[in-house]
Amino acid sequence: MKAASIDMGTNTFRLLAVQVDKNPPTIKILHQDRRVVRMGEGLASTGKMTPQAQGRALAVLKDFRKALEEHGIDQVFAVATSVFREAQNAHTFLERAQEVLGVPIRVVSGEEEARLTLLGGLWNLEVRNGVLFDIGGGSTEFIRFQERKPINLISTPLGVVKLTEALLHHDPPTPQEMKTLERMVRVEVERVAKALGNHSFTLIGTAGTVTTLAAIDIGLSIYDHNKVHGHVLTRGRIEEMLKTFLACTMEERLKMKGMEKGREDLIIPGTVITLKAMEVWDQKRLVVSDLGLREGALLDGLGCR
Repeated sequence: MKAASIDMGTNTFRLLAVQVDKNPPTIKILHQDRRVVRMGEGLASTGKMTPQAQGRALAVLKDFRKALEEHGIDQVFAVATSVFREAQNAHTFLERAQEVLGVPIRVVSGEEEARLTLLGGLWNLEVRNGVLFDIGGGSTEFIRFQERKPINLISTPLGVVKLTEALLHHDPPTPQEMKTLERMVRVEVERVAKALGNHSFTLIGTAGTVTTLAAIDIGLSIYDHNKVHGHVLTRGRIEEMLKTFLACTMEERLKMKGMEKGREDLIIPGTVITLKAMEVWDQKRLVVSDLGLREGALLDGLGCR
């Protein structure tokens, strides 16, 4: 059987196509793709997805459908997240998107997004207990887990596209803008930590911000999943990277080894969220997961729970 999953995020769309065999049970990757779409562009000010963002998204979904057809995929599990929960014109866009993609698209709640993210994020990581956080364009989810099972899930409005558009209006951001950003993020993360508890555990980060920090730390000219997944970042090193980002323009950041195109502005609020999570929980180390919602949607769809 050939199956695929699609994660339609506020900032990035991701596709994974696999071959599933039962004897012995194996999952072989056939094709994967990742595109920065920025669906959340302008949402904070208008409450709607812009025509430009919709155009970019439909073009990417056309490419995804072509890839699915080329690989003869039998079953597709497509999920949509934050921006599709909030935008006033989400329903109209999703009707067009389903026509272009040729499969149903399921809009998941913040809690369901967190559950699926944990399911995928822990794939191939030997961690039993901890907190996993997923920084998205429109929201950030925090999942407390024990024995690899979620025990508490919290979705927050800390999305990197939202924060960038609402608070960061200069390139690079001004000290006052950064002070406002850091204060807002800290308040939200402290609220989450109070709800999830502050016991000893492993902190895991997933999604584009954290994997980009890992790629920069390693110095990757070409992205390598095997080097990023499971990489350990220290708080001191992330603090150094943030200082470097703030001393550069977006154009200069884009030239850094490991920086993903389209993330050169979003990396700043994403790094602040990462650091505040480490500070609030007093963690010196962060384990990087290169897997998440896309993989969780696939595993869930296949009944691998």
